[in-house]
Amino acid sequence: MLQTLKIENVALIDNLTVDFNKGLNILLGETGSGKSLIFNSILFVLGSKSDKTLIRNGKDFMRVEALFVNLSNQVKDFLNQSGFEIDDELLISRSYFLDNRNVIRINNSIATSSFLKSLGILLADCYTQHESVDLLKNKNHLSMLDKFGGNELQVIKEEIFKLLADRKDLEKRIQDLGGNDADRERLISILRYQIEEIENADLQIGEDEEINQRLKILNSAEKIYEAVSCCENLLSANVDSVVNSLQECSAQLSALSAIEDLEKLKERLDSCRYEIEDINQSLIDLRDTTNFDEKEFEHLDSRKDLIKNLNKKYGGTIENVLAFLKSAKEKMSMLEDGEFALEKLKVEMKKTNNQLWTLAEKLSNLRKDLAKEVEEKVVSQLKDLGMKSSKFTINFEKLENVGNNGQDEVKFSFSANAGQEVKELSKTASGGELSRFMLAIKNIFAENGSSDLMLFDEIDSGISGETGRVVGKKLRNITNFTQVLCITHLPQVASFGDNFINVFKTEANGQTYSNAKILQGEEIAVAIAKMTGGNEPSQLAISHANELIKQAKEN
Repeated sequence: MLQTLKIENVALIDNLTVDFNKGLNILLGETGSGKSLIFNSILFVLGSKSDKTLIRNGKDFMRVEALFVNLSNQVKDFLNQSGFEIDDELLISRSYFLDNRNVIRINNSIATSSFLKSLGILLADCYTQHESVDLLKNKNHLSMLDKFGGNELQVIKEEIFKLLADRKDLEKRIQDLGGNDADRERLISILRYQIEEIENADLQIGEDEEINQRLKILNSAEKIYEAVSCCENLLSANVDSVVNSLQECSAQLSALSAIEDLEKLKERLDSCRYEIEDINQSLIDLRDTTNFDEKEFEHLDSRKDLIKNLNKKYGGTIENVLAFLKSAKEKMSMLEDGEFALEKLKVEMKKTNNQLWTLAEKLSNLRKDLAKEVEEKVVSQLKDLGMKSSKFTINFEKLENVGNNGQDEVKFSFSANAGQEVKELSKTASGGELSRFMLAIKNIFAENGSSDLMLFDEIDSGISGETGRVVGKKLRNITNFTQVLCITHLPQVASFGDNFINVFKTEANGQTYSNAKILQGEEIAVAIAKMTGGNEPSQLAISHANELIKQAKEN
């Protein structure tokens, strides 16, 4: 049950605290006073989509806190399984900022938006005009029916979900083994070709870099030969004279080795001599090996193209190509030896499919039994709501494949009047009929203990008079199972309330504010009288409102 709601910076609401009680809580007030803002605040704190336009003008955030008490076991179990320590009170706080940040706390522990949304579904069930649109969509009918199914139906759906995951894994493993015989042979043939292509290339790591370097030399062979020859000739012409001079200098200094500075100079002279001799010999060797070999060039160029092609096909580098080779050998070995494993997997797949079909059939039969029960209950509720000749059927269509929801597709069909053909809900129900239909559905949900709180935003749309009294009675009936909050403009509905909250607007310092007040005693009759008698209802209108309240209590 929602006990207290604190709202800060939500549109016209600056700072507001509203207390609710068990039973039927009626929100009264003129159009635009802020009743829907209170509902939107509840939906916001229970995980609905954030909306910047709801942040009060001039503020950079909005915040809503909701205190729930007397929690259902379903809510307690969900919170405990999720790691939240819960007794019998639950405090939810959610703040939303202009920069799109969400800050959510559950009993002062940080929580995510997705978790809050899951929790909110368990805590509250809301009827709005948007939900009546969803009711018209056939794609939503199966999930609505399943809500009536309880734990048994949910267990079957979870088993189907697990089997579908197992089947997906089996499909992958079968695919890894080549699928059927023809696919496996085709894959073995492809792998054999790839292995032979790579093995015949006899690749060596680093080979591509060596080839590129040698091709650079061959492409520039003539220029390299001329430059090296020139340097070698210049050195060779004078090298003996230079070397002999360096040797003579070194010998002269050897006699003075006791002098440290001269010894160091001698060592440097020796180093120069050895370096010159080495450079000269290297130039001679490079000159002798730098000659353009057309056959070598063609071979290396062809080898380069081969490596480039293999890299492109199998991984981008020689290392990756060799890794692909290893993997391909392992896969081909598995495929060649995998016939027995493949047959075993096929047997498992057949068994899994049989289990899926069996569970899907079981689920479908359970739904059909459930559908008959729901049909009877809905029609009974609709008759109470003044639709004496209404008909309601739940039609099934079997899908070709088993999915997460089994093999069923479900459509709601409806007829409001005698002699009228039963048609899809979207093609036959008026606004008022939809409101009553939704109220019938919600009454059945309440009996199943579907949530701790039910919200109704103008469930009385399109109805009036005696039907309004029946709607009020149905709403009060729901309070036998759960707390109800209702926005209404019908005095017949409002008269059935247990608690009354008047929402109104005030102005101060050029600003408009929405406020709320708990009504007591005669204030309740006056507020109900205003629904028909205007802001200044007559004593007769007030007396009529009191009579409505009296009759509601007697019903």
